[in-house]
Amino acid sequence: MQVFRSRATVQVVSESSSALRKPELATKEDEPESTGAAAHSPAASPSRSSKPAVTIREQREAAKAMTQYFRDLNAAKNAEKAKVFGWTRANEIFNGRWVMFGVFVGLLTEYSTGVDFINQLKLMVSYLGIADIYD
Repeated sequence: MQVFRSRATVQVVSESSSALRKPELATKEDEPESTGAAAHSPAASPSRSSKPAVTIREQREAAKAMTQYFRDLNAAKNAEKAKVFGWTRANEIFNGRWVMFGVFVGLLTEYSTGVDFINQLKLMVSYLGIADIYD
């Protein structure tokens, strides 16, 4: 296995952690100081650092996990948008708008007729024949 190193190296997250974390970048102080031609040879690369290198297999597993996470996130958003009944944000906004419209009409009717909102409801129940509130 050949390891290519640049100015900033990538540290590997331990395999025991279940959560995906953003890879941390090593600073210039973390890299060991070396001199001579032996430091630049491919055989000297593994001995230069005690940190393990990121393998292609680990990268593929991390990519698959991230892909699955974003698929699940997208599916949850689509399921929330697909709801028609229940306590959803769109239904609550729609109901709130109808309530505001009803209160506005009640206040407008109270202003024009002089009958307050409660008496308007009593008249409506009486006119519809639901209950005989007024004689």
